[in-house]
Formats: sequence, C-alpha cells, structure tokens
Amino acid sequence: MQPQYTYDKAGNPIGVFLPIDDWNSITERYADIEELPQWQKNIIDERLQHLQQHPEQVTSLNDFITELDIEDVL
Repeated sequence: MQPQYTYDKAGNPIGVFLPIDDWNSITERYADIEELPQWQKNIIDERLQHLQQHPEQVTSLNDFITELDIEDVL
C-alpha cells in the first residue's frame, strides 16, 4: 500500500490519499464491515469539532506510546 499524505502550510498532516486499487482491496477484504450508524457518526463529529477547538488537548501517537512505555517501567 502506498498512501500519499497531504499537509497544511505548517507541515501538519491533514489528509491521506489511497490509490483506487488499494482502496478496492481494503473494501473487498473487509466487505462484512457495516457502515456506522448515524448516532455514532454524530459522536465522532462532536469529538472532532472539540479537538479542532482545543488542539492543545491533542497528544501525538508517538508521545502517547512513549508515555505508555514510561508508565510500564514505573
């Protein structure tokens, strides 16, 4: 799989582009996965809006993993 990332002016990743062949492979492989119900989509939208309004509350995945690793040592 060869995803291509798009970035904002500050260099932050903001999107991912998948070639159509990769997308088709994913949708064929996981064809039994159903679409999310609207109430779950609404929750996701609310959380994303909150994160956009409060970016200082976001932790990068790398920082989160590092934090978990440190807690395992303690």
